[in-house]
Amino acid sequence: MQQKLDKAIAMMQKNLGPALPPVMEKLYQKDPALFAQHLAGKQFAKPENGALDEATRALIHLAAAAAAKSSGCARAMIHRAKALGVNDAAIKEALHIGLFAAQGATLEALEGALDEL
Repeated sequence: MQQKLDKAIAMMQKNLGPALPPVMEKLYQKDPALFAQHLAGKQFAKPENGALDEATRALIHLAAAAAAKSSGCARAMIHRAKALGVNDAAIKEALHIGLFAAQGATLEALEGALDEL
């Protein structure tokens, strides 16, 4: 199991370089079981030979990270998208989509309050 985790963190370091969120290395070092759980989620969300290409996955992940307000994850996905040849316009559009999704969630949270008007 440790060998699999070692390989995974090495791949993350290679693919994301300095944009690798520090929490990933800390998690790998301090709680290998939780790091392994995170990897299992990645395999579910981004299966080998999945229907989406890597650039599309990076852009979707970026939009989701922006909506979730995860700056480390967003930085990592921008780095990954650029490494995959995605242009700045597409990266900005993904960020805009994430912002739009977050705004929708905020508006939904206000629904009950609007009834008071």
